[in-house]
Amino acid sequence: MKEHPENKDVMLRLMPAGGGEIQVLAKLFGGQGTLNVPSWSPDSRKLAFVSYRLVNP
Repeated sequence: MKEHPENKDVMLRLMPAGGGEIQVLAKLFGGQGTLNVPSWSPDSRKLAFVSYRLVNP
């Protein structure tokens, strides 16, 4: 079993620290390296993520 599978539907979600409703910010296609790596800017105001499409060769 792979711990970080590739080519999966993933979501970027905002979870309030004090509780409350979880907000979906983006629905992406990705997997390994998409959102599971430290992606925050040094000031924690921006983040980076990867989204891609599979293309038949």
